[in-house]
Amino acid sequence: MPLLYKTTHPLLGIWKLDESADELRALLPESEWAELLAVDGTPRLQLEARRKEWMSSRLLVKELLGRTCGIKHAASGAPLLEDGSYHISISHTRGYVAVLLSAQGRTGIDIEYYSERVKKIRSRFLSPEEEAFILPQFETEQLLLCWCAKETLYKIAGLEDIDFSCHLHVRPFRFSSPEGFLTVYETKTAQQNRYILRYEVRPEYILTYFAPEASNFK
Repeated sequence: MPLLYKTTHPLLGIWKLDESADELRALLPESEWAELLAVDGTPRLQLEARRKEWMSSRLLVKELLGRTCGIKHAASGAPLLEDGSYHISISHTRGYVAVLLSAQGRTGIDIEYYSERVKKIRSRFLSPEEEAFILPQFETEQLLLCWCAKETLYKIAGLEDIDFSCHLHVRPFRFSSPEGFLTVYETKTAQQNRYILRYEVRPEYILTYFAPEASNFK
């Protein structure tokens, strides 16, 4: 079972999608899959890649909680645990699925596979101020971190009509370590909420996340 890793503080898991959909299906009884599908409103899962993402996220929830729990969706599309015991955030990218749970409040996670393609879309999410701190020697890493950080902030904030370059912001940072922290904030509301995200840079993927109970985020 390619559970890449999990942590308990916060409750976070990453699944490496090496199995086929049939192999993932064999990891739970058919009766449990039927219950999970019923909670989620029987989503359209014709594509195998989509089925694998859907199943692995449910398997991650069971791995983190020690029990099976359905996931439904709010009108906005945000995931919600069926029993409301935790806040949940889910992210998937090519070959990986990540799940983060929090008992204390809104949470957010984003995972992206490592790719140079982010350079082609930088104008969609970077402000001029953010462009100014991108260093040539760490261009791809910093761009991917900014993208992931803003996706994470978007999930935490839960706001509509968001412009990533105008309303979501990453404070200047220098990339010098495969793990660290980023400060992000939004200017869509009068409160201009601010968060400190944890990040991880691996050869295969970039990860950013926030959970209120983790002491590192105080």
